[in-house]
Amino acid sequence: MSEWLGIGQSQVSRIERDRPPTDLAKLRQWARLLNVPQSVLWFQAADDASDASPTSGPPPNLAPYKHDDRGDDDVYRRDVLKLASAAIMSAAPWQRLADTIEHGLAPDARTIDLMQDRTTEFFHLEETTPSRTILASLIEHGVTLRDLLAVTSNEQDRRRLLSAVGETEALAGWLEFDLSKPREALKRYKEALKMAEEAGDGPLIACTLNYWSYLLASQDKSDEAVEVLARAGEHVRGSAPTTQAWVAARQAEEAARIGELATVERALERAFTAYDYARPHHERSWTSFFGASRLGSLAVSSYGRLGHRDTDSLAGSLLKSLSPSETKVRALVVSDLALSAATKADYDRADALASQALPLAVRYEASLAQDRLWELTEKLPQVPGRGVTSNLRQRITSGLSTKHQEA
Repeated sequence: MSEWLGIGQSQVSRIERDRPPTDLAKLRQWARLLNVPQSVLWFQAADDASDASPTSGPPPNLAPYKHDDRGDDDVYRRDVLKLASAAIMSAAPWQRLADTIEHGLAPDARTIDLMQDRTTEFFHLEETTPSRTILASLIEHGVTLRDLLAVTSNEQDRRRLLSAVGETEALAGWLEFDLSKPREALKRYKEALKMAEEAGDGPLIACTLNYWSYLLASQDKSDEAVEVLARAGEHVRGSAPTTQAWVAARQAEEAARIGELATVERALERAFTAYDYARPHHERSWTSFFGASRLGSLAVSSYGRLGHRDTDSLAGSLLKSLSPSETKVRALVVSDLALSAATKADYDRADALASQALPLAVRYEASLAQDRLWELTEKLPQVPGRGVTSNLRQRITSGLSTKHQEA
């Protein structure tokens, strides 16, 4: 639709969601391009060439839709648009994809582009959507990619599809981890590494190892996580600046967990230096998530574990900069602050912060924030009775355990 009308996809989405345009010239032009029957329009469609657009419209063979004067104009208009959409889609790239799969044909470059774009969409969804909501669709997408890979012999196309399969497996592993399924996550990560190695895709190897490091950390294996992250860094040395920054910041976070101050400082310096050259939205499918807020959250986590005096001020600035959709980041940062407060024995503050973080961590299945909250319970002193620390431990344990049982 965007191509036919000569406007951006985001503008099409806004028109669908919000108030429609009232520019009569545009409406007349669009009606002509989409071959909308005059009988359903409240204005006179353009017949002359003065309203012609350099953008070519859909095939001109839309059958006229006879108005039966039912009076239900909204339903009728929707029917007309369905017919228009059907005609448009008959020549669309997605139809080529369906034909390619149905007949077992090798995909062309445009079809592979579409599949890679779809992979990227899943990474975008993960930032704001609960894992269970998208996992099944992601797995189905991976099956389609493998079907295409099986009938592709061109080496360049094979490498692109191998990388797409690897990206899908890596993200699926992360979602399994989010859903507290470590064994399934590990299987996905191993498969992603296999695909990345066959494709010769160093940044994807680094991405997968980075995801793996979170799994190791959740199993109290921070020493191993630091080693895995060091391996990941070797695959993006001098390249892929966003992934490089992510790996270095993660290394700082895990080094802080085991008290390696010198490693933390060096790793954070590498992370911020690499990020100066980063273009998160233009590098790889997974990099768009790693904006300045994500880098900031890792710095907050590292500082908090070290008891750094600037932790609160850094976290406060970061929280003010977050958009309403960055719920997982917010849950993580507030959980880190609660953990930092508990480390300093400021249990009233830890209680207030954890009360904010817990519902976000549970609702949005933010596994990293949940890990911080579990860690917080271990920092609380074992005091008999119903004091602040006992109540806080019970609330966190109850909230997270209930969610784990549901999963």
